[in-house]
Amino acid sequence: MKDDSGAKTMRIGLNVPLFVASLCAMLIGAPLLGLIGVWGFLVQGKAVPAFLKVLHAHICWWSLVMVISSLIVPHLSLKPAIKKLITWVSFLLIPVYVILMTMHYTMEHPYKLILGALGSFYVSWPGVGVFVCESGFFAVMIGLGLLAAGVKIPFLTSDRPELSRYEISSSVEIPRKSFVGYSFFLSIAVITGFLILFLFTLQHKAVTPAALVQMHTHLGIFAVGLVMVPLAMSAVGAKKEKIRFASTLGNTVVFLTLAGLLIFIFFKTHSIIWIAPGLLYVFFLFLGWHSLWGGFGLREGLNHFTRVALIFIWGAMLFYALVGPLLGLLYDTHPNLTVTYKQGGAKAAGIYQSVPGDNQLHLGAYPDPEHYPGTAPVKGTPRGLENLHLSPTSWSHVAIFWLIILLIFGDGILKTIGRPTLIFLLAVTIAQAPFFNSIGRIGAWLDIKGGPGPLYLVGHPLKTLNIIMLMIVMILWLKKTKK
Repeated sequence: MKDDSGAKTMRIGLNVPLFVASLCAMLIGAPLLGLIGVWGFLVQGKAVPAFLKVLHAHICWWSLVMVISSLIVPHLSLKPAIKKLITWVSFLLIPVYVILMTMHYTMEHPYKLILGALGSFYVSWPGVGVFVCESGFFAVMIGLGLLAAGVKIPFLTSDRPELSRYEISSSVEIPRKSFVGYSFFLSIAVITGFLILFLFTLQHKAVTPAALVQMHTHLGIFAVGLVMVPLAMSAVGAKKEKIRFASTLGNTVVFLTLAGLLIFIFFKTHSIIWIAPGLLYVFFLFLGWHSLWGGFGLREGLNHFTRVALIFIWGAMLFYALVGPLLGLLYDTHPNLTVTYKQGGAKAAGIYQSVPGDNQLHLGAYPDPEHYPGTAPVKGTPRGLENLHLSPTSWSHVAIFWLIILLIFGDGILKTIGRPTLIFLLAVTIAQAPFFNSIGRIGAWLDIKGGPGPLYLVGHPLKTLNIIMLMIVMILWLKKTKK
């Protein structure tokens, strides 16, 4: 195979073992930890432990970063031994991370390390292991993104790259500059996360300003979108100039969003300063949706049933995404305001005129972690809208990547295992899981009797079913290929 690292585009393939590792991570992060939180605490009226919520969110998003890596590893000029090492570590890392994090937060007496002017840090040996897992994981994943962007990394690359037995190639290509933006903004999101960890979490302090968390989460999801949109456009056969334009637009609007967030945080301006470029990012997502309809061209041989499933959930995702700017313009108007947690009166939440006197909407600063109050009520509050924005949007991103993989590789994989028609069931259930999630979120916000039911009784089972079915399909393909 020719080394095309000097080309302006990156060819997409699928490293099936690494994709299976991402599914294993999602199985741990979503059904296992997520449902422990729901049925072990939430439905009993108890506050879900903060560390469990963090584990759930982190692992689900890490699995999506692993999906992206599984798509780019086949055509990177990596040495075969490095590919195998990345795959095996990806399988082992997530369970180890969960165990270490749980040990750290359930210890009765973590060590208090006093470092003078730097502050007092609550540390433990499991906590050190957590940091090693996090930093090591993102060092590797961002490194893979840089390789996809065309950067040479000594000692890791091979002059004669070859596809392994368990990798599949495709004709889909996306601009390398998409991976430049992906690697850069994912790095900023990770760095922001570590700043929050060292300045606040390890010191048992409330995060301030609260907008640091928005910067951490939004830049992370936007970085993923910088790959998702051109990938979908190329998968359906959009014109190359349209894909290049979308990549340039995406990088530009995410940079403007980062600049707006920094101004918002340091100069305490109105939230419009970063919400405006955030709306341009939604337009960038719209271009991807428009391409699925064939607005920029369609290639021959597409599985149009899968394409329609993509159109359905992508369109729904645009609605979920637009709830975010609404929250930012109406409620999170000051860098130290959040709607996530229970709050007392306006005086306790901070001296902000936008906070009502009795603060029934639970607007305020991040709470003191030593007295964790739990998340705010959902009924008729901004927190209910935040749930609609965060969870279905996250689920939709996962569904979109899975459906794109089915669109590019599904027919070949399913024919190999002798189940070509299974693609229709997979396309339906993958697209439906985030949708039923959103119905449950809306029902809970409206306080309809049994409102969250579609999420708990349909959305969660469908998501779990999707993960297990995809794992079975990929494992069967690996066995067939091995023979």
